[in-house]
Amino acid sequence: MLSKRLAQICLLALCLAGQARADEMAAPEAAETAPALADTEAEAPPSAPEPYSWARSIEIGAQHSRLTGDNPAWDGIYLSGVWQTDAGNVFDWTAEQDSRFGERGMALNGGWNHDINPDWYGRLELGRSSGGTFWPGTHYGAALNRKWLPNRNLVTTFGLAYNDNRQGYSDRILTLGMAYYFDAPWVVEGGVHRTLSNPGSVSSMQGYGAVTYGRDRWRLITLAVNAGGEGYMPIGVDQPKQSFDSQLYQLSWREWIGKHWGIHAAVERYHSPYYDRSGITTAVFWNLP
Repeated sequence: MLSKRLAQICLLALCLAGQARADEMAAPEAAETAPALADTEAEAPPSAPEPYSWARSIEIGAQHSRLTGDNPAWDGIYLSGVWQTDAGNVFDWTAEQDSRFGERGMALNGGWNHDINPDWYGRLELGRSSGGTFWPGTHYGAALNRKWLPNRNLVTTFGLAYNDNRQGYSDRILTLGMAYYFDAPWVVEGGVHRTLSNPGSVSSMQGYGAVTYGRDRWRLITLAVNAGGEGYMPIGVDQPKQSFDSQLYQLSWREWIGKHWGIHAAVERYHSPYYDRSGITTAVFWNLP
């Protein structure tokens, strides 16, 4: 379901951001210097971060999809941002307005990523929408992540999410994932989503995988695949479909054109027994000081 895809994207972004911090913590320490003459001097306050050194950005974009089966096209616009407040806390948000299946709706989703210690970090999510049965009315999510190996370049994820849909059903989602960060410039990720939908205790499972090439502030190319079962799928007012298999393929390219800005383009292909969909996203983003 669409809300499940949002949770997947948020968890992937969390792993990427968390590993960037893990690499910093795993870097060799500088050679020890001679003891400072600090016994009689006041300790200097911590220095402010260098401009553009933290995860701070804003992105504005548009989306368009064509569907088979005489379904109307999808159109949408969005504004998203990331703001790192200190070395251990990163906040993100997305505001989106879409038109799908003849309905219009607006949604606002936010997340908080927090470093618990050098090996553990977590995430909390909250989302609300106004109009549009294709989005959950309310979304809650939480994830706990663990870094492994001497360089902390293997990350495992345990996530839980809850979606309350306006069409009278709800989803409870369990996510188990793993990501491995090579020295450079590859990241490989995979996992499963197990969903229990009510009414009817409809159980479904999807697997996902992604490969990312590049690095931040240069180029990031991601190929992602999601495949498996879906419990419910909203396709308009009073038209939920139940218990079927689907596949989603996505290719995303984020390219820095200038030192602190760039463009983001993505294409995706979705297949189900009820319709096929081909979509494109175009956006511009800016890194902030």
